[in-house]
Amino acid sequence: MRYNRSVGKSLKAILICLLVPACAGAQDYAGKFYTAGPSTGTFFALTYDDGPGATTPALLDLLASSGAKATFFISGRPSGKNLSALQRACAEGHLAANHTLSHKNYFKLAVDPDKDKILAAELEPTGKAIEKACGYRPRIMRMPNGYSRDWVRKVARAEGYALVNWTYGSDWTKLSDEEMTAGYLKALKPGAILLFHDGGGKVRQRTLRLTRAVLAEAAKRGLEPVTLDRLLNIGDIGDTIPISSGK
Repeated sequence: MRYNRSVGKSLKAILICLLVPACAGAQDYAGKFYTAGPSTGTFFALTYDDGPGATTPALLDLLASSGAKATFFISGRPSGKNLSALQRACAEGHLAANHTLSHKNYFKLAVDPDKDKILAAELEPTGKAIEKACGYRPRIMRMPNGYSRDWVRKVARAEGYALVNWTYGSDWTKLSDEEMTAGYLKALKPGAILLFHDGGGKVRQRTLRLTRAVLAEAAKRGLEPVTLDRLLNIGDIGDTIPISSGK
């Protein structure tokens, strides 16, 4: 009799859930939409879109210097230096999440009758790239431009993703550095999900400055930056541990 690996993994997950009550409802996150986490406690989240990019290595150095953990919303299929940055991020305890393959404009695609298929096809290759680089399947996604509609949530549910936007973000706007910093610090509270960007071929000094300011203020307030799966209690035991590469 030939052993079916997918059935074996499913049985393993069921046995774990029977033994570990905390995993009950672990799949309930699929299709849900978040802009913040619990407002109690000390956790908040730093999130970075469109990477990895030229900013990512310096950003990882900065995060490591303060022991902070972040979530990186990955676009495309990282290769070369960007792939190395993604692998480093995961190895250092940060979370990789899906930001789709090519960052399409879904405000325009919303009238396309095949929009569901288009989105699913955009999620698959980036999800596989993350799995190959980090050893786990991503379970959190963010739509390009924060696009959110009921049909997107249906696709997210079908693909096993939670949708996560943000509480505050402005590093791509024309605000001054002073105005941006004030905005981020005002939004810095328990449960906040802060949005920054680390993609592109040039180092985003603004992203580094803003992150540094947030980390300094968080330390003063006793707040801890954690990955989104921890902030939102999202995940499946079988999907948040490294997956064996054996066949």
